[in-house]
Amino acid sequence: MPRHAPQHRTFTSIPGAAPPLASARAPSPPGSLALARSAVEQSANGFSWHPPRSTTRRRRLAAIAIAAATIGGGAASVVLPPVAAAADVAGDPHSPVVALHATAALIRYDRFLMAPSWFSLLRFAEYLDRAAIATASELGLDPVAVVAAWRAAGTEHQVAVLAALSQLGVAYEYNSSSPGSGFDCSGLTAFAWGRAGRALAHQSSAQIDAASPRDGLSARAGDLVHYPGHVMMYLGVGGAIVHAANEESDVELSFLRDHRAVRFGEPILPIE
Repeated sequence: MPRHAPQHRTFTSIPGAAPPLASARAPSPPGSLALARSAVEQSANGFSWHPPRSTTRRRRLAAIAIAAATIGGGAASVVLPPVAAAADVAGDPHSPVVALHATAALIRYDRFLMAPSWFSLLRFAEYLDRAAIATASELGLDPVAVVAAWRAAGTEHQVAVLAALSQLGVAYEYNSSSPGSGFDCSGLTAFAWGRAGRALAHQSSAQIDAASPRDGLSARAGDLVHYPGHVMMYLGVGGAIVHAANEESDVELSFLRDHRAVRFGEPILPIE
């Protein structure tokens, strides 16, 4: 797949939900991480990688702290239109670059928890954006759309996404949930959401049955995506996911496959 510079888009405000799945793919993938970063610097709601002024700090804090909406009942079902399969990932589905950025962002989040301040929270926001841009670059998605979707997801969702991405390339291992060692599909999502403070059973159908319902338009980055026998984590844009698929592919970036009847859900049970 040829790689071209992304089309720049300007967001006048952070959208309340992720862009629709059918339209979130970029017309052409970003050519490099540096180019993707430039696109966000120029287009994403006026934010900068440099220390922001106080008004921008307040906007950025608000974007991170958006509360997660809760809807009662079981997870909703939706039939997605045809979208890209795993083979259409533009870059490395096991990207060590993405894993490194995700790990760095988690470290910044932990530092904020240990010593809360405006500065430490803003540093976490900066590293979150870097991880989003690196992920978009590997997937061939619009980096502005991915940054916006992650900012709008809420802090717990952000941490869950980062935790899952930090394990890219880790081996698939049945009935395992061991960071840096091995995961099966539900083990990865249980680990990632446990990092964010929510408890998930180590079983795919139990996870989605206990989740609050979402559909393809209301699902946010970090929400669960399930079809019979397999659970994944949605990345907020264009059907992109991270999952522990099988022994051949390990923990990887991918896309939902064509014509799958899938269920989306948000984990809601806190760790006791």
